[in-house]
Amino acid sequence: CECFREGETMLYIDPDDCIDCAACIPECPTSAIYYEGDVPQKWNEYIELNRKMSKVLPPILERKPRG
Repeated sequence: CECFREGETMLYIDPDDCIDCAACIPECPTSAIYYEGDVPQKWNEYIELNRKMSKVLPPILERKPRG
């Protein structure tokens, strides 16, 4: 999926490129991916952060080994 972007401390999801397939939800090692309407209120700030950062970081185009 080309909706993921890699920052220095976390991955970001471009909400404009995401097709809401949910394939990434069970794959997230920190259980930190939600449908936008299901984001816990204490993490709502990450919705805008994802939107902002996904516009300035390049998409991840190759799978990296889990480490």
